[in-house]
Amino acid sequence: MDKIDSRTLPVAALNERRRRAVKMRLDGVSLKDTAAQCEMSRTTLIAAVKAYRAGGWKALDVERPGRPQGTGRTLTAEQEREVQRLIR
Repeated sequence: MDKIDSRTLPVAALNERRRRAVKMRLDGVSLKDTAAQCEMSRTTLIAAVKAYRAGGWKALDVERPGRPQGTGRTLTAEQEREVQRLIR
């Protein structure tokens, strides 16, 4: 069976995978078995369990990675349109 690359999963699927892994660890399943069944690295699993212990189920959820779209721009929208017009 091929592993699913977590970077391509939606945030909801990642959060569900993290919740399932923490539940398994709380039920006493070994770290190695949990990581294999949930298709996550042991490092990620340990971080998820630590987040749960620090703040409960709400702390376990991850946000969408990266900067919000449109932030960090140096040109205004009008300047971008002008540059695109000149390129065309």
